[in-house]
Amino acid sequence: MELYSKRKRAETSKPTAHRYGLPIEFKNQVLHIWTDSIGYVHPPPRQTFANLSRFGMERQDEICNLYAEMVKVLCDEHGKIGLPGNGPCAALFQWLLEAETDTALDIIELSFRAIPIAQESRSFMSWVEPTLNAADAIAKLNRRFQENGIGYRFESGQIIRLDSEFLHSEVTEPAFRLLVQHGYEGALEEFKLAHKHYRDGSEHYDDCLTNCGKSLESTLKTICDRRKWAYKASDTASKLLDLVFTKGLIPSYLQTHFSALRATLEGGVPTIRNREGGHGSGEKPNEVPEYLAAYQLHLTASAIVFLIHANEALK
Repeated sequence: MELYSKRKRAETSKPTAHRYGLPIEFKNQVLHIWTDSIGYVHPPPRQTFANLSRFGMERQDEICNLYAEMVKVLCDEHGKIGLPGNGPCAALFQWLLEAETDTALDIIELSFRAIPIAQESRSFMSWVEPTLNAADAIAKLNRRFQENGIGYRFESGQIIRLDSEFLHSEVTEPAFRLLVQHGYEGALEEFKLAHKHYRDGSEHYDDCLTNCGKSLESTLKTICDRRKWAYKASDTASKLLDLVFTKGLIPSYLQTHFSALRATLEGGVPTIRNREGGHGSGEKPNEVPEYLAAYQLHLTASAIVFLIHANEALK
């Protein structure tokens, strides 16, 4: 819905870099999405609702059980015994409102993984009857991120950081979409891990590089498997690239024009991975800079998009 204040902001705002904190207004908007897609039970559950029908009690139980399961998982991950509050719904709502950014993103990520699972459950849907379906809930979350100028997006079951909106929309998002649509499960999981390690910060940038390399190798191996092109399990990305070029993944009459591309594929992702993230660090830990991890992510995404499209185009 476009109210006056939103239209005014759109008319007067200037392009700015993303922010990465979560304002209270945005958190409240997330709570509204939860209420519409999961529901809410006012504490305490059941006891004060003696006149509720069986439908009302079953509905409360389904909602409370879902929030309770999310609370259990999050408390386990964050080393908490439990949450203060009267009932899991109120407790999780309050935790999100008070949480620091990283913890709040964990809560949001887990909840938006849980929404589609819950709505695929016959038991949950029989009693709860949410007013917002899972796909629309995720779309609304991403719209709220964008409206608030917050540099995150929920995609493929995880929150990713948008350090470059153009590169994300034109490179990273298509890579995620193609990996999902064309069933590159192994490469998808490794690419997700690369994003996770990048988001986790400087201590994990080497793991980001390593998983970028793994994702590229898995993409190449999947193409080879589907084409029944023989390779060794130990083959590196460079050897796999040599194989797919030899097999005509790129038409022979175009290969001379793609020499620079081949050099980039062979020397970019694998080389950065081997030098910075693929081996033990020795006496001193590897210090991978943030800009190198970001470059590796975008380079890997570009390579994946190119290779999948090339494979689809090859008859």
